[in-house]
Amino acid sequence: MESPRCEQRITKVSLAEILRCFEHAISEEQAWAVCFQCCCKMEQLAQGLSPPLHSVFIKGPGSIFIHADGAASFKVYHKSDVGSIQQSEDKLLEYLGVVIYEALDWGIDSQVERELSDPLERLLCLMLKLDDEAMKPAVTLRDVIKACEAHLSRPSEAMSHYEMTCRSLFTEYMELQKFVTIIQTSKEVHLGSPLSCYSFSVDLALTGFSEASLWPNVICELQNGVRLRKATERTQHHVPPKECIRSPYELLLDDIQHKRYTLRKVSN
Repeated sequence: MESPRCEQRITKVSLAEILRCFEHAISEEQAWAVCFQCCCKMEQLAQGLSPPLHSVFIKGPGSIFIHADGAASFKVYHKSDVGSIQQSEDKLLEYLGVVIYEALDWGIDSQVERELSDPLERLLCLMLKLDDEAMKPAVTLRDVIKACEAHLSRPSEAMSHYEMTCRSLFTEYMELQKFVTIIQTSKEVHLGSPLSCYSFSVDLALTGFSEASLWPNVICELQNGVRLRKATERTQHHVPPKECIRSPYELLLDDIQHKRYTLRKVSN
């Protein structure tokens, strides 16, 4: 049973929702992709597309949306509100830099500073006006787009590459949301139902993960490509009945410890 939200065929999701769902920071490649797609969208809006660029207001990851097709968009405001919140191009880029840095730093201990590659760090410094180069003319959308293109070995493929990266980010979010929904709703299913044949048992509660501080780690494992296997596929051990009675949490922990899953290689 899928949630009503899934049935509505979601076409976009905010960056804030993605971060909350994954419970960890985005990768550098995803950061390049989000930056490129956002700047391309702003450039389109500046050329007269609707909504106009001056109606865009970036403030936090909740202001940026990633679409199913890999495009990006922003939270916009009505004309009556624009007067007090209008942002210039360089201000939009500055706030975009703040959001991207926040997404790269998401979930990391406050005492730990994430090390970024030199090209990405330089770009963020320019957008945030943190170095001497910021004294030069303000950075433009075209400057940032060119920097994102130069990051690739084949700059001409930037559009397709970054679009695919954002599309994959959206897909990962949707698949993870669907899996979490299955776990939450399956708690209401009787143990004798077909769903109970899966290693991830119907009584698997999210509270069990939080108590053991395993949930973020399991999320990472799922993102790397965990394959759910039916109980019939698992090796059957002939042990006394009393030793077979284990909680769903113990079964999950046993599967993780004995690596009863298959990881597929994914591009970062």
